[in-house]
Amino acid sequence: MTATANSEAIRIHRNSQLPALTRRGRLFLLGLPALLLAATLLVAAVFAGAALFNQAQASTDSEAGLEAEVVTVTEGDTLWSIASAAESGTDVQLLITQIAELNDLDSSQLAPGQELYVPVD
Repeated sequence: MTATANSEAIRIHRNSQLPALTRRGRLFLLGLPALLLAATLLVAAVFAGAALFNQAQASTDSEAGLEAEVVTVTEGDTLWSIASAAESGTDVQLLITQIAELNDLDSSQLAPGQELYVPVD
């Protein structure tokens, strides 16, 4: 190649422009990153919203519960005798119901050695 041919090739190369983008090309180069950015922002907003609305509420207050003592059933004990002997200002019938509910009793039959929770005031 001669010097004239080389300078001609350089001149043609400098004058050439990049081809114009088609509509599909513009959509790909500009729309796809914008779509990814929007999706990322949407996911971040969902996680931020979930974090704000789903906070565990810790409390320093102790939950009011029922105080009870453990009584071991001996031979011949009944719910009536246990409720009568309890140091409670509650009516005996009501106390029997509370003992049955507290201990998940299905019947009034008690077995020696069985431990019962008895509410106390």
